[in-house]
Amino acid sequence: MIKFLNKTINSMNIPFTIRIALKNSDSQADNIMIDTYERMNRYLEQMDLKFSPFRENSLVSKFQRGNREPLLNSEVFESVYSKTVIIGELSNGSFDVYFNGDPTRLIKSYTIERAFDKFLVPLFDYDNIVGISLEGDGDTKFAVRPSTDFEWELGTSLETYNLRYGAISTVEINGREKYLKKDELDAIQSIAIVGDNLIDTNIWANVGLASGTNKFVNLIENSYLSGMLIDNEESITFAEGILNRNNHAEEVKIK
Repeated sequence: MIKFLNKTINSMNIPFTIRIALKNSDSQADNIMIDTYERMNRYLEQMDLKFSPFRENSLVSKFQRGNREPLLNSEVFESVYSKTVIIGELSNGSFDVYFNGDPTRLIKSYTIERAFDKFLVPLFDYDNIVGISLEGDGDTKFAVRPSTDFEWELGTSLETYNLRYGAISTVEINGREKYLKKDELDAIQSIAIVGDNLIDTNIWANVGLASGTNKFVNLIENSYLSGMLIDNEESITFAEGILNRNNHAEEVKIK
């Protein structure tokens, strides 16, 4: 039976949860988790110093004050910006190239991607480890050892996914927006996008939330997206651009 080790780091104003799936629990696995936690914690502290929106001199704060210097001098901003340019064009402006004014969520997605590759992927050198996962604020990056049949179980408000590799981003409308849009039938309440890259899935999830269902279904089909959404009228699951629509919003509506 698969065993699990979990450890949470509070950084960048959100909890990041490390999950390791093991064939067996042992002292070596405990030591590996402690070492991984400590090294990742130091990395996240560095990212927080550079990118926290609550620090006056961080790159995010400078960007939000209209300073475009971070786009020129930061590898993180440059990497995330290149993604927003492509998806901004595909979405016909539903997500602008300047992160809709707030790059924080995308930088968090980038941070998870980098921390996952830097600290978790090397753990497959230990035969006892069969799965790795890093989650933060609705974004999850995960993988399994190729030789195992283990799958990660990832739940959303509508669908449970059993997956081996990839990324999933889940976004829900906040309480104020939910009230303001309660009479808009296509206003999306909850959306999850499944893919390979966490920055991509995060951007697409936020594009969907901003677009509404009527516009977003065309993007789902044209961009071969996978995931689920719930709006004020219906629920939709989709896989590689193929839609499955259910007009029973009263049964699935988020309370």
